[in-house]
Amino acid sequence: MKGPVWQSRAKGTAREEFVAFAAGRDVVSLPEADHALTPYDIWTNQAHAIVLREAGVYADAEVKKIIAALNQLENRWAKGEWKLDPRLEDVHINIEAYVTETCGESLGGRLHTGRSRNDQVATDMKLLVRGVVLDFIEESLVLIHALIDHAREHARTVMPGYTHHRKATVTSWGHWCAAYAQGLLRDTQRLQDLYRRIDTCPLGAAASYGTSWPLNRRLAARLLAFAALQENTLDAVSSRGEAEAETVTALGFWLKRLSGLAQDILLFSTEEFGYLGLPADFTTGSSIMPQKRNPDFAEAIKGKLSLVSGYATALWSMNASNLGGYNKDAQWSKYAFQDAAREARGAGTILAEVIRRLEVRREVMESATRTGFLNAVDAADHLARGRNLPFRQAYRIVSEAVGTSRQPYFTLEEFNALLAVQKITPFGVDEFQRISDPVACLLSRNQDGSPSPRHVVRHCGAMEKSVQTHEKWLAGQRGTIRTWRTVCARFDPAIPLDLLAKKLEKDAAGAA
Repeated sequence: MKGPVWQSRAKGTAREEFVAFAAGRDVVSLPEADHALTPYDIWTNQAHAIVLREAGVYADAEVKKIIAALNQLENRWAKGEWKLDPRLEDVHINIEAYVTETCGESLGGRLHTGRSRNDQVATDMKLLVRGVVLDFIEESLVLIHALIDHAREHARTVMPGYTHHRKATVTSWGHWCAAYAQGLLRDTQRLQDLYRRIDTCPLGAAASYGTSWPLNRRLAARLLAFAALQENTLDAVSSRGEAEAETVTALGFWLKRLSGLAQDILLFSTEEFGYLGLPADFTTGSSIMPQKRNPDFAEAIKGKLSLVSGYATALWSMNASNLGGYNKDAQWSKYAFQDAAREARGAGTILAEVIRRLEVRREVMESATRTGFLNAVDAADHLARGRNLPFRQAYRIVSEAVGTSRQPYFTLEEFNALLAVQKITPFGVDEFQRISDPVACLLSRNQDGSPSPRHVVRHCGAMEKSVQTHEKWLAGQRGTIRTWRTVCARFDPAIPLDLLAKKLEKDAAGAA
């Protein structure tokens, strides 16, 4: 057996990433927490070495040797040729030991000058968190694109709108998709807002109270592509875990949105509703019931929301009520953050693919709008407007029509009989048809943000422009990070930093 017992039903096309997402940690071990910090710690070491050169700790040739050793280490780590040694406690001591072994004690032994593991790990985590936030913004935008495209396609696909888990009125599948796209834009903006808050550099704070070495902290922030310095050294260390907590909280909002989307898809694709058909590649099977196709992607997302919410709570309370300065409690924020990000990762891209490949059963949706008196509010509005009645009087007439009808929908004869009792001008055939046709009801909702197809399409265009703005910002942030990471890796004392950065940006623009 080379795959799940149910895989044959998917005709060999079940996506590996979907299977892994739904299976969770059942058969997969987790990497060491500091494994994820390794490339960031290499970068912070390179930046710190450049700062030490400016402070006179390293000569030009010495800093080049240190950076070359760190580049070599990153290449070996990327190929899996170098792994963390648990006997050396953490990533920081592992990397320092490698540099010392490669460059000698005279150089490696000075790399920790003016620095503590307190500000070092705080900086590494800021770099990691910053990258995670960008990844989730990108993932969110992928899903928003899918929802906007789907909303446009189905702007006239009528379906019941629900309140209290009961059919309420007429809406469209396009309006439903646009609602989730709008919410996800808020979630994306929340991530972008927090990015601006956390984009500050703790490096140089040492053990909370600075250092007597003349280190240029603003240069360090620049080399690490931070927008600003986290200036107060005590706050720089004491606030460790804050960026992690805020990010996981934002991921909780994001997953809550995705869980609502997943739950609606789950319900609408049941045999009882039958509005949607799920793509076979994104369902799993039963180990005993051959006919079953299970929406595991949706249930996994809901489960992950609960877990991530728990991590957020843990992060909020971690390091609380401690005396200012570094406390060991903060170390566990590293684990909670990485676990939360790992659980949330992939939920948006999987849902985007599901949305793109959904079978939307238009006839079933429309049929469901023709029973249950979903045009009741349209009938009341039309009576109030067309017969100049107070809305409450029109409401009572329609309510009585619902209560006395012998069908699960209005008939012209029954309705006009009630109007005759009230001595109100009866409906004509064409007039009654306009309030009975679900598409006509949809077209009558003619205000901004309503389910009217033209408003859905217009709103989709506006949201698409917002997405493009976010994408431009995202590309800019990634470009800045890429440039300064390369500046550190290619540092040459003979070339001014600005000149090297501009050259790298020009090369990147040419390659694009």
